[in-house]
Amino acid sequence: LPFRFAIHHAGMTREDRTLVEDLFMAGHVQFLMCMTTLAWGGNLHAHTVIIKGTQIYNPEKGRWVKLSSQDVLQMLGRAGRPQFDTYGEGIIITNHLELHYYLSLLNQLNLNSCPSLPIT
Repeated sequence: LPFRFAIHHAGMTREDRTLVEDLFMAGHVQFLMCMTTLAWGGNLHAHTVIIKGTQIYNPEKGRWVKLSSQDVLQMLGRAGRPQFDTYGEGIIITNHLELHYYLSLLNQLNLNSCPSLPIT
């Protein structure tokens, strides 16, 4: 893995997903691009979690919908786990219309330290 980059998604075989998870946990992968489902499985931890895009397609509704607050918190909860790191970082990339929703969600959390919430 010369670039220490890997991808993880539900379309992979279980064997391949396990291999990627093991390589990530062992530190051989530094950047793991994955789907929301990984946040609900296993005990993977990261220093930084980036949520790029906050809309997911809901086939039952036939349209794009907001990521649920539970999904967002579960994904961000992977960053900075106390047994692995002294702190973590969470970055949410969303459109301007959704900004208030996610800022409200983050403001409801009991954050020990949040030096800044840059908005650009």
